[in-house]
Amino acid sequence: MNSERLMAKAQRALAAATRAAQAGDTETAADRVYYSVYYAARALLDSSGSPWPKTHRGLIAEFSRLFVKDGPLDTASGAVLSRLENLRLVADYTLEPVPATDVQRALTEAARFIETARGLLE
Repeated sequence: MNSERLMAKAQRALAAATRAAQAGDTETAADRVYYSVYYAARALLDSSGSPWPKTHRGLIAEFSRLFVKDGPLDTASGAVLSRLENLRLVADYTLEPVPATDVQRALTEAARFIETARGLLE
């Protein structure tokens, strides 16, 4: 099943983000931590039978519609996906430093997001 494989991929991305953060590479950590929640959100969309959106923004909008607006997650949980995407955009497309404190918060939020997704899938 795709959702199981996506959740495994989410967990691997979170582990990679943690290793990068521990090594002081906040840009890589920001990228990988976003993808950890991205894969978990895709797993939830897959389990709902929703077609996979073609863009990151499309995935965030569809996830919010199905799992926040009409679904079991609160707005704070839904906001994690957007916030971590913004952190990734700073890391990947600007020359601005990514603060370690932002990465640590992101790691905590991502771990919680993945656990919540896992619970919804069971």
